[in-house]
Amino acid sequence: MLAICPNPTIDRLVILDALIPGTVDRVRENRAYPAGKSVSAARGCLANGAAPRVHVLLPTSGSDWYLDTLRGEGMDVTSHPCPGAVRESIIVLEDDGRVTVLNGPGAPVSDTGWDEFVQASTAALRPGEWVICSGSFPPGVGPEALAGLVASIAATGARLALDTGPAWMPLALRGPALPTLITPNLAEAEAILTGETSPEATGVGDDALARAAGAAAGLHDRGIAAVVVTAGSAGLAWATRDGAGVLSGQKVNVRNPIGAGDAFLGGLVSRLEAGLGFAESAGWGMATACAAIEQWSPGGATAQRVAHFHHLITAS
Repeated sequence: MLAICPNPTIDRLVILDALIPGTVDRVRENRAYPAGKSVSAARGCLANGAAPRVHVLLPTSGSDWYLDTLRGEGMDVTSHPCPGAVRESIIVLEDDGRVTVLNGPGAPVSDTGWDEFVQASTAALRPGEWVICSGSFPPGVGPEALAGLVASIAATGARLALDTGPAWMPLALRGPALPTLITPNLAEAEAILTGETSPEATGVGDDALARAAGAAAGLHDRGIAAVVVTAGSAGLAWATRDGAGVLSGQKVNVRNPIGAGDAFLGGLVSRLEAGLGFAESAGWGMATACAAIEQWSPGGATAQRVAHFHHLITAS
């Protein structure tokens, strides 16, 4: 299994009682983690007993800390260097549960740099191997480049699990090569279906699970073999060639919800790679997301807490 991270970031957590815009305040705690959605997904893989290889398109300034920290977590990570500084994302976590995310843009990447990264990422892929690619793309890499990445992975016979935003996903769905699995969140899925984008909220409404089921079916009808639409605390819905279903969310002691959807993807793909059916794998994916939300690390989870939540999910 390979996780490709095209736009890594350093997640800087700001933890405080309440954010009051326009004022000067002292926060309670700061934390920093190497991140990027594919990296968060790889953490979910590790919590499910998988050992993914991680390949990162990594700007050179700030790369030593980034790589050393991930390797300290037990991650098998390599990098394809590019000029610039590793981007940073500010995540403000308030005691009432409100989350504010400010994503940095990333260092620009040339066409040549991107082509070399794709070639390095796909060179050793084997037929049937799962590839996770999740998140945004750096400046200089247009949506059209994503279609080339999908085609390059498909040419190896590997299976692509893709989770990217509505600015890029439509290009990945035009074919002729298609990802095997996509896992957008509800806002992203509806934007892909309607072609209309709006600022993404960090909360969900009462009808979120029903909307997720409709969005999963709509995307599956476009020729994607397997679709999961995550709907935050409401749960998730999936649609595949073998059927469809929903899972309601679980009660979790929330620390950091950022990266939970990526942890879900890592748990899901890990269990699919192990030979489990889709519905059972989705349950393990949700258990991984629940366990990750309890941690500060984006996508971080422990095997023990994954097993705990999986028991709750299957019991319900």
